[in-house]
Amino acid sequence: MPILPMPREQPSETKQILVFLLSKMPLRQRLSDQDANISELNLIAYPVLTLPPEITAEIFKWCIDTNKRLLPSVAPLLLTRICRDWRDLAFSTPALWDTIIDFDLVVHRQAAAFIETWFSRGGTCPLSLGIVDDESLFLGCLESVILQHTSRLQSLDVMAYSEVLCNLTAIPSFPILRNLELFCLDDDYEDHIQPICINNAPTLRHLSLEYVRPSMVILPWEQLTKMTLSLLPLWECLNALRWATSLQEFCRQGAREEGDQSISEVSPVHNSSLISLAISSDAHGDILPLLTLPCLQRFESGCCSAVNGTCLDADIIPFLSRVSGTLRAFKVGPSPTVPVHWFHPLTQLATLELVHLTSLPDFIHAFNRRALPDFLPKLQSFVIWNCGSDQVDDELLDALGSRCDATDAEHIKLESFSLIWPESDFRPDVRLPLVNVLPLRALAGRGMRIHIGTREQNSFY
Repeated sequence: MPILPMPREQPSETKQILVFLLSKMPLRQRLSDQDANISELNLIAYPVLTLPPEITAEIFKWCIDTNKRLLPSVAPLLLTRICRDWRDLAFSTPALWDTIIDFDLVVHRQAAAFIETWFSRGGTCPLSLGIVDDESLFLGCLESVILQHTSRLQSLDVMAYSEVLCNLTAIPSFPILRNLELFCLDDDYEDHIQPICINNAPTLRHLSLEYVRPSMVILPWEQLTKMTLSLLPLWECLNALRWATSLQEFCRQGAREEGDQSISEVSPVHNSSLISLAISSDAHGDILPLLTLPCLQRFESGCCSAVNGTCLDADIIPFLSRVSGTLRAFKVGPSPTVPVHWFHPLTQLATLELVHLTSLPDFIHAFNRRALPDFLPKLQSFVIWNCGSDQVDDELLDALGSRCDATDAEHIKLESFSLIWPESDFRPDVRLPLVNVLPLRALAGRGMRIHIGTREQNSFY
């Protein structure tokens, strides 16, 4: 009987897998080596990757644009999409996640979850929250959105209808709140009859109200150091100034019809703590005659037009005379011309800023110390805003040159001159004509600081 050959033993699945893995070992090693080489090349090509994490995190903070930080195309969300290391570092840097600005509840329907996720990365940092609610959605999520974060809120900005704003009263305390901004969306704020009570806010210092009547807001007014009131009647603004006895900065933007309250019925305000005052162009006339501010150091005035110039003179000249002994900085808003007679009483003024002027000859003539030696004798800084380089002419250069030296203790040397271009007109290739560059260089050589360009970029050379 013939002997048949023994059948071969078929390899098991385990052996097949083992053979396959063994055959791929050289390839896996080469891939690992290649990854290491790529990492080394990245360090050479991108030196930023060699920085210590704490330095990179600090750079991340400077990438933040507060008004756009919720967009995925900008920091901090953009930083989480570059590489794994940057993503981990961004998520572990609390300062990137401590602020939410202009959060629209209509767009973000899952507001509570989004805010909780965002702020959870903020560690123990104080928080800033800005909410826009034009459909009264905030009524339903007030507790979940604010109450759980109230102990860490240092800044709160709410734009909503009065029925929503009144619900802030339900919050028992704001232990570290420093800045509060309220904007009422009601068509007629006279319908706002329920008070808004900000309970137990021991650190509150800055307040901004727009279409929200101060008389309907209960808060520790005496603590405030900075206040902005917008589109409110005169008597409401004056009352707020009386209550805020420690106020240092006050800004009034836009006037509002008085309704039943007559201007003749309001009484003047004396505030000895206020050092900075800003009044928009349409809010000068009614309030300036009623203010006595013995310690005022900075005043910012709105525009002066040819039509209302005479009317403004009657209000602003007596006011400037009253504050002339303490006023050190004066900013004049957009004007077709500069009323030179405004400045005659300001013998102590150190800083003058003029915005968007179309005509300077009369002022420049007075500014020239050779023509009027006692005009603004102690001015040290002169700034022209939103004007092109064509304002730098021979008359201005001669006037600047006349102030390069101090003649005596009462006639101070002009230390700096700045001409700030409008941002919309800025082009990196713009340069001053050489005929003007050389005199400016001469002024710089005599010790005057020169800035010609945008706010951030000096194009003077």
